[in-house]
Amino acid sequence: MLLIRLIRNELQKTWRSRWIVFAVMGGIFVLIAGGLYTYYVISQSRWSPPPTVAWQTTLRTEIANDQQQLGFMEQAKQQQNGGPTSGPFSIDAAIKQVKQQIADDQYLLDHDIAPLQSYSITVAALFAFGGIVMFLIMRIFGWLASEQIAGERSDRTLAILLSRPMSRTQLLLTKAVASFLISLAVVVVTFLVVYVVFAFVQGSLGPVTGQVGLAIDASKPLTQGNLVVMPIAVFVLMCLGATMLGVLCLQGMSFLISAVFGRWAAIGITLAVLFGAPLVSTVVAVIIIGISQDPNKAHFLNYLFVNVLAPVSSISSVFGNGPGGQAGIGLGEFGKELITLTAWTVAFFASAWLLFRRKQEAG
Repeated sequence: MLLIRLIRNELQKTWRSRWIVFAVMGGIFVLIAGGLYTYYVISQSRWSPPPTVAWQTTLRTEIANDQQQLGFMEQAKQQQNGGPTSGPFSIDAAIKQVKQQIADDQYLLDHDIAPLQSYSITVAALFAFGGIVMFLIMRIFGWLASEQIAGERSDRTLAILLSRPMSRTQLLLTKAVASFLISLAVVVVTFLVVYVVFAFVQGSLGPVTGQVGLAIDASKPLTQGNLVVMPIAVFVLMCLGATMLGVLCLQGMSFLISAVFGRWAAIGITLAVLFGAPLVSTVVAVIIIGISQDPNKAHFLNYLFVNVLAPVSSISSVFGNGPGGQAGIGLGEFGKELITLTAWTVAFFASAWLLFRRKQEAG
């Protein structure tokens, strides 16, 4: 009961002192929704939702287009105008690839397995729990978490808190749980806002039951051997859980910094890491790829702390069976990033707990 009361007090204190931050987040939600709607109006030249198109219809259209392309290629082969007839870039290889695409799409239809972008709720999960949206919100989470202990120290209230019947472990746990609950609420609201926007753009809320197919290696097409079938609800919960694991990892780093420095130093260091480290990682990756001419040589950079904070971004969002054309994406990569996130999270929180227990606080 004591812990619950402490968490409730921490939530109330955070709301009273940081309400302006949550107001800014609300403004960000409005800007996201307005920006997506404006893009829709400009690109589609319409203000109202489009008519709903079933994913089966879209996939059958792709099959029909592939069959038409296949006919042209076979006709060109008969006329000997299709270029070389052997090798990886021959017309025979191209015909084989198109036939495989048709077979893969037909497999999805026959087994009622929808691609990820078939439903509004799955697209919203990919967009809201990964990419630029989560990149921005994560920085706000890091800022708030970095003040949890450093702010108390700068306000000279930390020694007062520790003089009460509360251990250092309880204090750290209270602030961690309160910060996590606030982040969870923001993430869920973000997802709901994005879901409503995509439901409007696609003309339907879409079903929340059924199943979707996820590629193990998203650089390759969805095939029987490169496919994991998952219920829609499980997929959304999986994305939410992965995102909150990223939030925990970020908060662990912020608490570690907060346990050592004062408020402004902790905020500055946290934001410098969160904004600067991805840029440094990108520059290093470009240099490695430029020297080696092999994108896989820089793949190890994917497991740096800052590069796995939004693991949902590793799941391909390409519609249908076209390969994503990117290395390091897919359900297999997603699983490796979750393991990496777990290791970083445990290391950060353990280090923060050890340092906070040893550090003397002045009244």
